[in-house]
Amino acid sequence: MLLIWIVTLIYLFIGSAMNHYYFPDSTYLTVTFICITSILLLLSLLIGYSEFLLVIFLSFVTRVFLLLVDLYKKDLFTVPHSGDDTENFYATGMRVAADLSLLSESIYGGVYSHLLGILFHIYGDDRLFVQYLNILVAISAILIVIRIFRMLEVPHRTQMILVLVMGFFPHSLIFSSILLRESIISLLVVLSLYCFIRWFRKKERISAFSSVILVLFGAAFHSAIIGILIGYLFGFIFYRHDQKAFKFTVESVVPFSIFTLIMTYVLVFPNIVSGLPIFNKVDQVLNNNDNIYEAFTSSRGDTAYLTGLEVNNLFQVVLFSPIKVIYFIASPMPWSVRNVSDLISFFLDGVFYLFALAVFIRNIDVIRKRPILGILLLSILAGWLIFGLGISNAGTALRHRFKFFYFIIVALGVAWSKKDK
Repeated sequence: MLLIWIVTLIYLFIGSAMNHYYFPDSTYLTVTFICITSILLLLSLLIGYSEFLLVIFLSFVTRVFLLLVDLYKKDLFTVPHSGDDTENFYATGMRVAADLSLLSESIYGGVYSHLLGILFHIYGDDRLFVQYLNILVAISAILIVIRIFRMLEVPHRTQMILVLVMGFFPHSLIFSSILLRESIISLLVVLSLYCFIRWFRKKERISAFSSVILVLFGAAFHSAIIGILIGYLFGFIFYRHDQKAFKFTVESVVPFSIFTLIMTYVLVFPNIVSGLPIFNKVDQVLNNNDNIYEAFTSSRGDTAYLTGLEVNNLFQVVLFSPIKVIYFIASPMPWSVRNVSDLISFFLDGVFYLFALAVFIRNIDVIRKRPILGILLLSILAGWLIFGLGISNAGTALRHRFKFFYFIIVALGVAWSKKDK
C-alpha cells in the first residue's frame, strides 16, 4: 500500500499543477488514478496477501461501486448515512478550500473539514477523488490488521474469517464509500494498535511513543478516542516483557489509579478541558452538557433511547453504565425498532457487537495465556464507556462504535487463539 500512497501524492501534485494552469476539470485525471491504484492494489495483494486476494479485492470493488452510486445514482438508490452530514462536510470543505484562513477557526466537522479543505484546495473540486481516498484508507486498515494478526500468530483459519468480516461488514463498506470521517479515524486507531503491538512484542520504545501519538492524532478528529490510552497505559505500567505477564506493585498501581481518577473527573465535568486543543470535542461527545448527569439522560434525535433514566449523582452513573454501554453497542434495539431500516441496522451491526461482547466474556480466561487480550479489552471497554455515557441516540451510536471496529476484530483474533505463543 505504501506505493499506492506515493502515487496518491504524485497525483495530488499533478492536480495542483493543473489547478495552477487553470484546468479545473480533473475527472479524467481521477479516473486514471483509480485505474492505476486498482492495478497496484491487485499486485500488492498478489505479492504480500495472496491468500486474501479474492476477498479484499472484491471488497474493494464493492466499495467503488457504492461510491459511484452515492455520487451519480442517488435518484435510484441512496446509500445509508449519506445525507446531511456528508453534504455539510463537503460544503464546509469547499469553504475552507476557498479561504484557508478558516483553518484556524472552529467550523463544522472540525479537523476533518479542514483536511477536506486542504485536499480540495490542492487537487480542485473533485469529490470523486476525495471519496476514493476513503476507500484506500479502509483497505489500508484491513492490511494493517492482517499484519497485526501475523505478529500475534493468529491461526490462518481465524484470519480468513475475520478478513471476510472486515471486507464485507456493511457499515465498513458504507463508511468508506461516502464522505464521512469514520474511516480515517479507524485507520489512525489501527495504526496506533500496530505500533503498540510492536512494543508489546519487541519492547520498542519508539513504537510505544508512536502508538500514543497516533491516538492523539485520532483524538484530534474525535476526542473520545483518547479512552484507548487507558488500555495502553495499563500495558505500559503493568506488563513485564521478561515474565510475559502483568505484575502489580505499589509503584505501578498508584500512577495508574491517579490517571484513572483524573479521567473519571474529566468525564463527570468535561467543561474543564473542553477548551483545550485535543479535548475540544469532549463536551460534544457529552451532547454539549456541562456534566455527565445531563448527557446521561439526553433525549436528542428521533432515535433517542433510555430517556426515562434519572441520574443525579456518580453512584447512579456507575449503576446504569452497563445498560448504557449495551445500548451503545447494540442500538437500535429490537423493541424500539421503528421501521425496516432499524431492524436491518440491528441485525447487520448491533448483533456483531453483542456477539463480540459474548465472545470476550466467554474467553476471559485467555488473558492469562495472552495478556495482550486484557489490554485490548480494557481499551475497548474504556472507549465504549466514554461514548456510551454521553450518547443516547441510536444513529449516533452506530457511527461512533465503528471507530473501535478494528480493535474488536484484533481482540476476537486473540480470543480465538488459545495457545500460549
